Amino acid sequence: MARYVLGIDAGTESFRAGIFDASGKCLGFGVSPNRTVHRHPGWAEQSPRDWDTALVDSIRKAIAASGVAGKDIAGIGVDGTSCTVVFLDRSGEPLRDALIWMDIRSVKEAEEVAATRDPALRYVGGGAVSPEWFPCKTAWVKRHEPQVIGKSATIFELTDWLALRLTGERTVNIDTITIRWFYNTAEGGFPRSLYKAMDLEDVLERVPSRIVRIGEPVGGLTREMAERTGLAAGTPVAGGAADAFIGVIGINALTPGTLALITGSSTLVLGITEKEIHARGLFGSYPDAVLPGLQVIEGGQVSTGSVVHWFTSGFVGSDITSEAAAKGCPVYDVLNAKAAGIPPGSEGLIVLEHWQGNRTPWTDPLSRGVIRGLTLGHTPAHVYRAILEGVAYGTEVIVRRMEEQGVRIDHLIACGGATQSDLWMQIHADVCGKRIAIPEEQQAVTLGSAIAGSVAAGMYRDLPSAAEAMVRVRSVVEPDLRAHERYREYVGQYVQTYESLKEASHRLVTSLG
Repeated sequence: MARYVLGIDAGTESFRAGIFDASGKCLGFGVSPNRTVHRHPGWAEQSPRDWDTALVDSIRKAIAASGVAGKDIAGIGVDGTSCTVVFLDRSGEPLRDALIWMDIRSVKEAEEVAATRDPALRYVGGGAVSPEWFPCKTAWVKRHEPQVIGKSATIFELTDWLALRLTGERTVNIDTITIRWFYNTAEGGFPRSLYKAMDLEDVLERVPSRIVRIGEPVGGLTREMAERTGLAAGTPVAGGAADAFIGVIGINALTPGTLALITGSSTLVLGITEKEIHARGLFGSYPDAVLPGLQVIEGGQVSTGSVVHWFTSGFVGSDITSEAAAKGCPVYDVLNAKAAGIPPGSEGLIVLEHWQGNRTPWTDPLSRGVIRGLTLGHTPAHVYRAILEGVAYGTEVIVRRMEEQGVRIDHLIACGGATQSDLWMQIHADVCGKRIAIPEEQQAVTLGSAIAGSVAAGMYRDLPSAAEAMVRVRSVVEPDLRAHERYREYVGQYVQTYESLKEASHRLVTSLG
């Protein structure tokens, strides 16, 4: 009998469920929308009751699309957005809507966490603590809604809520508590000194004591969820992770020397390393967060694909939109074709892609975007290409910072929206001077969860062997080393642009209140 696995990815905009065979081929996909409520500026909340509807709906759609019988699905894997905090009472009912990852109301609390100077803060490389992270959000809730903490029996994240909803088991996964809660297996777990300094000891008391690794069976699917979804009761559900980190599995970037380039509205750069690394301008390294005995080092850019969308949706002329309409293709295709004929460096344009600040290596939320070097000879295609290049320059600065700290990077594996542009992938390869592999399955996060489910089901012995069997490479982009040499000057100009304008940018942003 053929054996199949189900991967469930709980994203910001939707829940996505995919059914894959043992070779990693996607047989059916289901998507159900997710709703975010913004009650105040900087706030972002979602209802676990809405999640429940989206979870069941996406699974049923995937089964229907695949033609696979629910009883033939051998394992289930899950992932969710990171820093999405859930508060449940004893019966498992939510006490308030979840504070999702993009909720940054706890800026003051983040500053207080940083002010503790606790040794655990080496995870942020000496930089600012993000208000997205777990201690900051829970400190805000305790300060402003103490009754929620008082009534909570369970406090955890979205990925853990998925595991609970499917199995009835209250657990936390090793990945999210390590990368955003400052957990460290080598040093006894949670940094009690940090949580004590923030008066959050009672929060830790409400965190489930059972910690599961990615791919470890959490439990079997409950009869209730089996009846609602069409799956079989008792189907093993795997321990999950934050979405981007499960994506590292879904593109098989699981060995030192391979760097995961996960693209979308923002970009995340993740590398597996054997050595512990703590450096300014990088996050981590996180021990055991993906694979036992190995570390994960993290870098990222806040605004990447979102800047491209900003430009194409608001600043492209009617000539380009008319040409796209006449050809029956997206505007991106027309711009890519025009930009491909422009030499590296876009004839003197430098773009600093900090439309919403910088995550790494400068960790500067007050930095802002820059387009520098404009002349009357530049066209929209020049600006478009310069934006693509500016994003690649930002990635290269992160790569350099990692290599300076001893991280070996032989090649990159990319997934996400940027891989749909051959031009953008070539620019990335040329700027970094490294080969980039592009997997066949671009729903890498959902596949990563399915891979975890295959391990929980006993189809493969561990995550590396499952990923090796289920991830296939679609294409490889080789760098043009002559272009790489030309880009060295532009990367230097990119860095100088930030350094020269940093203080002025801070003053301008501060003046706006």
